[in-house]
Amino acid sequence: MHTSIAARENLTLIEENYRLWQQNPDSVDSGWSAFFEGFELGNLPQRDGAAASEAREAALQTRVDGLIYAYCSLGHTIARVDPLAERRPQNPLL
Repeated sequence: MHTSIAARENLTLIEENYRLWQQNPDSVDSGWSAFFEGFELGNLPQRDGAAASEAREAALQTRVDGLIYAYCSLGHTIARVDPLAERRPQNPLL
């Protein structure tokens, strides 16, 4: 099997072609050009902190999921099912 994209072991070839491509994208083979365009596209920074926002939302969702799980599994311990009881002790896990 023959491929025009070099393996990881040939780092100097990749770096040399990348340097040439940065100076002039037409100076390298079209396969290398497509490879480096994809590489550049994958390294673009997120706009407006989108990655940080997604991480923050994921952390908040995890906390909400934990709260829902706690009430599903332990909520019965704080339910007022006996109207004659004065007060139930609070569960510290909720």
